[in-house]
Amino acid sequence: MARLIVCGKDGKPHRIVEAEGRVVTIGRSAENHVQLDDLNGSRHHCEIHEHDGAFELVDKDSRNGVFVNGRRVSRAPIEPGDKLEIGSTVVYFERLPEEAAPEGRATVSIATATGLLSTPTDPTGVKEHMNAVLQTGRLARPALGSPAAGTPAAPAAPAAPRADDAPHTSPATGRRLGDEHAELRRLLALNRLLNEELVLRRLLERIMDTAIEVSGAERGFLILRDPGAGDPGAGDADVDEFKVKVSRNIDRESIKDAREKISGTLVREVLEHGRSVLLGDAAQDARYSGRESILSMKLRSVLVAPLRHRERVLGAIYLDNRFASSRFDEQARELVELVADQASISIENARLFEENARQREELEHAKSELERLNQLLRERVEVQDRELERAREALAARREEVSLRYAYDHIVTRSPKMLEVFMVLDKVTDSTVPVLVQGESGTGKELIARALHFNGPRAKHGFVSENCAAIPANLMESEFFGYVRGAFTGATSDKMGLFELADGGTLFLDEIGDMDLDMQTKLLRVLQDGVLRRVGSKDFKRVDVRIVSATNRDLLAYIKEGRFREDLYYRLNVINVVLPPLRERKEDVPLLVDHFLARQAKTPGAAARSLTPEALDVLLRYDWPGNVRELENEVMRAAALSRDAIRPEHLNRALVEAALAPQRESATQQRLRGVSLSGKTLKEIVAAEVDEVERVAIRDVLRRTGYKKTKAANVLGISRPTLDAKIDKYGLTREVVLG
Repeated sequence: MARLIVCGKDGKPHRIVEAEGRVVTIGRSAENHVQLDDLNGSRHHCEIHEHDGAFELVDKDSRNGVFVNGRRVSRAPIEPGDKLEIGSTVVYFERLPEEAAPEGRATVSIATATGLLSTPTDPTGVKEHMNAVLQTGRLARPALGSPAAGTPAAPAAPAAPRADDAPHTSPATGRRLGDEHAELRRLLALNRLLNEELVLRRLLERIMDTAIEVSGAERGFLILRDPGAGDPGAGDADVDEFKVKVSRNIDRESIKDAREKISGTLVREVLEHGRSVLLGDAAQDARYSGRESILSMKLRSVLVAPLRHRERVLGAIYLDNRFASSRFDEQARELVELVADQASISIENARLFEENARQREELEHAKSELERLNQLLRERVEVQDRELERAREALAARREEVSLRYAYDHIVTRSPKMLEVFMVLDKVTDSTVPVLVQGESGTGKELIARALHFNGPRAKHGFVSENCAAIPANLMESEFFGYVRGAFTGATSDKMGLFELADGGTLFLDEIGDMDLDMQTKLLRVLQDGVLRRVGSKDFKRVDVRIVSATNRDLLAYIKEGRFREDLYYRLNVINVVLPPLRERKEDVPLLVDHFLARQAKTPGAAARSLTPEALDVLLRYDWPGNVRELENEVMRAAALSRDAIRPEHLNRALVEAALAPQRESATQQRLRGVSLSGKTLKEIVAAEVDEVERVAIRDVLRRTGYKKTKAANVLGISRPTLDAKIDKYGLTREVVLG
């Protein structure tokens, strides 16, 4: 008779399932024989199979695994008394002979590592008895002749043992139940003790002392792998990859020069294969005959158990006795492995705790550093503000000295370069000579044309602006000179051209460099004679128009290429005004930003926005290839994305990255700039640069790894012999790297 006793999250048994004669499935799915009400369980977590009266537990690739008596297994036989842990659900396995259950009575027994419980009762009694067992942690051992053997027992007093009674033993291990009970209690106490300690150093000392105590070893060493070592089993482990963290003798005294007191051969074997090693007399063991480290140390009893955590070997517990052979047996191995398994979990938890604490400290440090940098940035912005204020004051004083005739308030600037432009405009505003305004796109060329018109004597007449690049070539003549009815299909009435509309005023021709050559010829004739003829008309009309043209092209280069008439160029370029790009007058950026934000705040439904010092610093660092037009677009965009103050995160990411990118030359550029290239081929120059980069990279990795060549080769992704050859090539000795 085989059964599974299922305990819920409250620790109380609530279901008994027959396990004999079939495959029992366990999981969260309703299709299972034992359905788990536990999110830590998988839908199909595990199964219990019977083969010729023997039972086997099979893990079905569950997420959190299955534990039998505290040890994770994937496939393992189970015996009476075994405790199965599936998520937070506990299942006890029991098996009793059929004759042990009298007719009409239910018999339940739980054989655990602490003893054997056997009690007959009705179902209510079973539940009450098991609750008492699980709540108190105490198991009542039945006397011989108890109901477990088929004979009723008196409820008041236990039956007296017979003289020929043998001590109760565990069917699983063959050991005395009292001994197993004591061992389990000690392991439970260890579990509680280790879980309470979160300081890694103190935890390792507790683990070492406990391992020596449970094994009776003379000495013990707790070894951890170097975090930079390769994965276990990779075939790259050596004595340089682990460290002795704690060393103890039986009196809990530390051992000097602990690294020299252990066998690197045994440690390497355990770290590589993840299996414990037990030697009764190491010096006489045929497996290690001829090993110098074992012979020189005269090792006798040695037990090395791996510290495993989630299929990784973290290190090992190394125990020995130099004076007695066969000091450790299989029972000691089992106990030390149990200690090691629990210790691995505690070590990883302590590491995570210390890592979290370290990360918190780093975050605090980063926060402090960020606050410091923000303070430096604020101070820098304050300095820039003071410098800008002084520049504004100097410019205001210079304006008073210059005493400009006209106001240019619609042009937002305090730049000395723009002041020079205003001085030129002051001199030519009253004249009628053509003006050519040159500058990059977005610098405000049309604003200059408007200033010339509205400050001059033609302000009462029309100001007509046209972009030459926007008019198709076949329509350009009719747009400039107008047409009469019937001149072409669709001409149903007379129409005035741009020149007639601007008669007495100013005609601003933007992007004049994009005008085709045929139209350039016709424009030149009008500028020379002052008369035009509408398309389709035979009559000429005289016009009085001042021409202000603008371009961002190199017209002299266009003339050489035959794309622009030279005589037209000199007719338009009587007065030349060159506008500086925004990157050459960064002092105007704060003024322009304030101007755009003030204008945006006046739109219906809009709220006032401000600019943080950090965002202003980004705008001041950027080069603005699109000039004032790009700045206006960016400010309007950021104002739409922000609620109150515009911060760097509201700005275009590409703009921020470009503004904060390092402006200095790379180290390679600096070296090449100072190198005389005479006598050197390109191949030689490139080879020298590659060697320098390689030398610096290898030196830095060797320094970071403490000159551990195997680890450095892994980091660099090259073989150890290749690394040795490059170390010789560049002379990277230990003294050079670490000195």
